[in-house]
This record gives sequence, structure tokens and C-alpha cells, in this order.
Amino acid sequence: MPYNVEKQIQEAMERGDFENLPGMGKQQALEENPFVPRDTRIVHQMLKDNGFAPRWIEVDKEIRAESEDAEQLLVTIRKRRGRLESVVRAQPPKRYVVYRTFELERRRALETYTSQLNGLNQKILRYKNLTVPAGDRQKPMYNLDTMVAHFHKECPSL
Repeated sequence: MPYNVEKQIQEAMERGDFENLPGMGKQQALEENPFVPRDTRIVHQMLKDNGFAPRWIEVDKEIRAESEDAEQLLVTIRKRRGRLESVVRAQPPKRYVVYRTFELERRRALETYTSQLNGLNQKILRYKNLTVPAGDRQKPMYNLDTMVAHFHKECPSL
């Protein structure tokens, strides 16, 4: 006869076996992961006590910061475009000079953006995804074609 855990849990719930358990409604203290080997827990605790983290966590922080820097570049170019649009509206004869200046800035920003994404992909591939212990913490790599299209959408020409 098969062992039906779901049925037993349902019966226990109906009997009220899970009501008024000790610690009910309180956050559980999960300071130690029982699935991590003891020696690894000790090393992680030593790192934590001294203000450090495992390398993959530090790299994760770096990746997030560098991703934010790349997105901030888009914000900067968008704002610059908005300011230059108002200059062109106020002084139409300067349109050609403003346009050329912005296109040069935009091209340089795209090169910087692409370079940042390539660096992020290398870091994700080399450090993060090879050292992170759990698969759910893996980071997807950036698809450069998609991200360049995103750049062009977010930062169009004047």
C-alpha cells in the first residue's frame, strides 16, 4: 500500500494538529543551513564575522552595481537629449551643430554601454556562474543585440 503523505497532512490539519504550535507567527531563526557542509558553514561564519562574504556574493554585488552603471548611462543620454531638444527648439539655426554633437555623444555612449555589457557578460560567465553554489542564483548573460536595440529605443537620435 502506497504511503500517502498528502492525505496524512490533510487529516492532521482537519484534526487541528498544526494549530497553536510553539513559535507560531514568529520568524524562524535560520542562521545555519543544515544542507551546507559544516566546514563551509564555519568558513562562511568567519567571513561574515569579519565583514566579508564569499567571493560569489561579492561578485554578485559588483555585477549589480555595474548593471546599474550601464542603465545610468542610458538615463544620462536621455536627459542630455531632452536638454538638447529644448536648445534646438529655442535656437533652430543651431540644429545641425547640436545634432552632430549629440550623435557623437550617443555613439560614444553606445560604445561604452556595449563595452560595459561585454565586461558584465565576462564577469557573469567567468566568476559568477562558475562559483555560485546554487543554480537559482545564476545570472543570465546579456544578449548584446537585444540590449543595443534597447539602447536605440531608449536613446533615439535627435
